[in-house]
Amino acid sequence: MKTEVKKAGKKDTETEILKAAKKIFIAKGYDGARMQEIANEANINKAMLHYYFRSKDALFGKIMEEAVHIMADTLIPSFTNEGSVMEKLERIVTNYIDVVSKNPHIPLFVLSEMSRGQALFQNQLKSKMMENGTMPAFFHQIIEEQQQGKLVAIPPQHLILTVMSLIAFPFIAKAVFIEMLDIPEQSYTAMMEERKAIVMDILKKSFLIN
Repeated sequence: MKTEVKKAGKKDTETEILKAAKKIFIAKGYDGARMQEIANEANINKAMLHYYFRSKDALFGKIMEEAVHIMADTLIPSFTNEGSVMEKLERIVTNYIDVVSKNPHIPLFVLSEMSRGQALFQNQLKSKMMENGTMPAFFHQIIEEQQQGKLVAIPPQHLILTVMSLIAFPFIAKAVFIEMLDIPEQSYTAMMEERKAIVMDILKKSFLIN
């Protein structure tokens, strides 16, 4: 019984640390964040923080690992379940916007990692997406539907790049858009929900052959 309570307490503390770290990393970026600030935000001392995570890099890595699992669990079923290319893209658009709306730190963390010349997120996500031939199979389906006259003949990489640009950029540049366009936080969230249909309309008009 005591062991279970101890494990539960440890898990709660780790959860609070990760929550605090996300807040500080988002506010100050990787380089600007300090372990003492994260400890203060989590209401623990620095020694305890180092007990759970030996370094800032280890803490950042843990958050990125969590982000990889979230995105893989979101995207892989979208690619592998039955359906046409457009039906799969619609699932990707919907699931991505839903998940990132609940985890807004993910695109910002990926951007921060890229700015440091790191590729942990990309490499881990790519590895998961390549498991069991997920991405090659989807690319093959795109080419098949192009040959059947269902889709505009463009390289599959460009199609994926277009989709991800349309759904990822509004989250990456959220702070800029909210300030520049004077959009309240709640309204921006509603816009992201509306964006699902808008993005699919753009994709169908651009790539679907009637």
